[in-house]
Amino acid sequence: MTIKAIVCDMDGTLLTSDHTIAPKTFRKLMELQTKGVKLILASGRSYIRLLPDALELQMDKHAGLMIDVNGTSIYHVATAKRDRIGLLEGSFITEINRFFSLFTVELQYSQDDTIYTYLPDEIYTIKKNIRGEMRLPDDYPWMGGMYGWLCDTRDGYPNQYMVRNLADTPSFCNKISVVQQPAYMSFVRDTLKNHPIYAQYECVFSDERKMEITNKDITKGNALELIMENQNIQHDEMVVFGDSENDISMFKNKKYSVAMGNALSSAKQQANYTTDSHNHEGIYHMLVRLENQGLFE
Repeated sequence: MTIKAIVCDMDGTLLTSDHTIAPKTFRKLMELQTKGVKLILASGRSYIRLLPDALELQMDKHAGLMIDVNGTSIYHVATAKRDRIGLLEGSFITEINRFFSLFTVELQYSQDDTIYTYLPDEIYTIKKNIRGEMRLPDDYPWMGGMYGWLCDTRDGYPNQYMVRNLADTPSFCNKISVVQQPAYMSFVRDTLKNHPIYAQYECVFSDERKMEITNKDITKGNALELIMENQNIQHDEMVVFGDSENDISMFKNKKYSVAMGNALSSAKQQANYTTDSHNHEGIYHMLVRLENQGLFE
């Protein structure tokens, strides 16, 4: 039995805290690709934000694949072909908006190269004060990220719009992200679990500040199953690395499911292995461990 594919989540997994790929991990992934092992990047990011790292890893030369926006599409790096799997459209967005209007949360609507950020009054005031204190330019994004109230994602979403009225949110998107401080997001989740909407959509945390919503059955795991069927790869012929709730669907039935040392506890509980953190070459150390067992021969 030989491992034919390596699947890596991005933020908190393949990427370090400074958004780079650790050197030993980079070299090992390059080496294994030259031996015929397929590399698959799976992320909540859009394919536009994934492409620079994919090209640095030369995935275009090795027919690598990307699962973007939590499984809404599959991107073939060599051919630039994108297989779209699912979108959130009008009536669904309206239903989600209606529920989350009851909370003081930021809502982000991600399209391919565009993101809309809805801010209720309280959060708008917080961000306005922060922007003033930091003396940020007017064109700096208003959206929040995994580390704080403001996050610059113009590398993947060159078109960014801030909206103050839910009536102005877009008529379609790949996903909706619900963002607030970790303690408040725990309250949101506890409330959501008792509402029918929780079972009607895929609602997963990508980090402690952000819950991401896609259509039912649009997950990284289901997109990965499509790839496995197309590429004739079995569950015990791949190693999957992740750190968050949106990676758990990829761990299902995988013999070599690996949570990073920095992973959320929910991800660690569902993985068969744990490795070092994303800042300490966790992927590299696990790949060497598997290599020493003869699984890449």
